[in-house]
Amino acid sequence: MSQPRRLLPSMPLLAAFEAAARHRSISAAAGELALTQGAVSRQVKALETQLGVRLIERRRHGIALTPQGLAFADDVRAVLALLADATGRLGQN
Repeated sequence: MSQPRRLLPSMPLLAAFEAAARHRSISAAAGELALTQGAVSRQVKALETQLGVRLIERRRHGIALTPQGLAFADDVRAVLALLADATGRLGQN
């Protein structure tokens, strides 16, 4: 692991970003996560602040991912899928 774990973003921040990126909408992400739009927006902003990189551009109708946001969303989605698979295998043993 290249960074100490304490420097990794929290799961709620990653989940909020991944949902917003997938839906291209803060509102849709909020609905999926049972959070308010403001909460999802704050989580995405906190993630951007922690990483020091702008991940999304807010637009009148939804959001657009920056080039860094597109790449990071793909990586986050892959990691979350890997974690979900690993968790699912626990019950099969």
